[in-house]
Order: sequence, then C-alpha cells, then structure tokens
Amino acid sequence: MQREGMAVLVQAGDLWKFSLSTVDGAVGRVEDLQIDDRRWIVSDIVVGVGHWLMDWLVIVNPGSVVGIDQTQRSLRLALTSDEVAHAPGLVTHPSVSLQHRVPPYEYLGLPLMVGELEAMDHGLAGALLQRAQSLARIDRHLRSMRELAHYRIEADGETAGFVEDWILGPGDWSVRYAIVRVPVASSRRHVLLPVEWLGPISWTARAVYAGLAADIITQAPDYRPGRLPDPDYEARLAGWYREPVGERRVGLRETRKEAEPCRSM
Repeated sequence: MQREGMAVLVQAGDLWKFSLSTVDGAVGRVEDLQIDDRRWIVSDIVVGVGHWLMDWLVIVNPGSVVGIDQTQRSLRLALTSDEVAHAPGLVTHPSVSLQHRVPPYEYLGLPLMVGELEAMDHGLAGALLQRAQSLARIDRHLRSMRELAHYRIEADGETAGFVEDWILGPGDWSVRYAIVRVPVASSRRHVLLPVEWLGPISWTARAVYAGLAADIITQAPDYRPGRLPDPDYEARLAGWYREPVGERRVGLRETRKEAEPCRSM
C-alpha cells in the first residue's frame, strides 16, 4: 500500500543530501543507499549525523520512512532524533566496496594505523580482529548505490553502456531501473534498463552483467534524465524488453541462468 507523502518513483541521486525530519526535529542527511543485489531492495539508508568536522555515518531502516517532501528535500521518519543519532554505525554493515577498500581493522573500528597490526603482538592482534569481526555483518551482496552509479553494463560480452543513476519506488524501496548512458557516437543518449535483467555484479571489473544482447539495451526507447517515467512510457518500455528479448535473447543457457531476473526468491 502506498504510504501518504510517498512518491511513486524517485531518482536515487536526487535523495543525496536530503535532510531527515524526525518526530521531534531534524537530524542528519542522506549520504547513500545500500541495496541487496539479489532482490534489488534497499536494505539501509546511510545517514550522516554530526557536523562537517566530526561526521559519523549510521544506517537507518527504510521502513521507518513515512514520507518524502521533495520541495523541502526531506525524508520524514517515524523515529526520534536520538534514535537516529544512536542508530547502528555503517561499520556494522559495510557494503562490498567498503569491505574491499578499507582494511578490516579500520572499518571494524579498531584504533590501528597501517603497519601497526604487524608491529603488535600477534596473539593480541588476532584477538582484537576476532572480537571486532563479530560486530560487523559481512554481506557479499550488499552494494552502495553511489558506487554502482559509475559501473558499466556488460551484455553478451559487450559494453552496452554506463550506469548514471537508478530509479526506485520508495513505497516498497525496490529498485526499478538503471539509467544507462549508451555509446552513440558523440551524443549522450540514455535508456532505462529494468533491474530484473541484471545479474552478477563485479566490484573488481566495476561492471553489472545483463542477461540480454547489447543491442536490445542500446536500441531501447530514449529516456530523458531528470524526467521520471510515466505509465505510458513504462508500458512502452515493458513491451520493448518483452518482444525483442523473445526474438534475440542471449542463447547461452549458462549466461541466462546467471542473469535471470533477480527478484525471484
């Protein structure tokens, strides 16, 4: 059911720096969204609290959002300011990119500088790491939407385009489409790609793999960034991906199996 004050669709990039309005005041701003890449559902809203000198990132459950005020650029939460300020830290549920980029003893909150771990007593260092690791939920399918906004789309062995942003439905916090810039000479043409055709994601290759032929994506109906799709456009888009896919679907069964719609549970 659509909650009052919730937009039908919203562009993820438009939410960056939205403030948070709680039941007793305002606190923090949206810094990122973390998604489960198996279901394409937002798992966490990453919120910056504090001030610019001493910022702290916490995670808030999207289920606590009761409204979006796009005029005031604000998310309304059914939480108090204190509950947001004392929410779990981002280090307790780091995305794949954070897990790769930050040494374990840093993102798990250990007061160690690079090189200090080797200088410590190995028994003490191991004990500290073991204790800290129990505090973090290591999730190999947790992705930063800010990070994914710079990945390329790989389709049937070709680069079909580059992700510029994502469109989601804040009613259920599901990701609906990738906004993809496709290579067409020197022009900047954009298309929408439904996430059900997206499969594995590679952090090392900075790529999202699609279970489609590249030309199905590159020849999809034009999309104008900044304008959310209306029902007529969505119907036309659904028809495009249904009909050409039936004629020119990627033939390799293994590829089809990997990149089959990700929403099936």
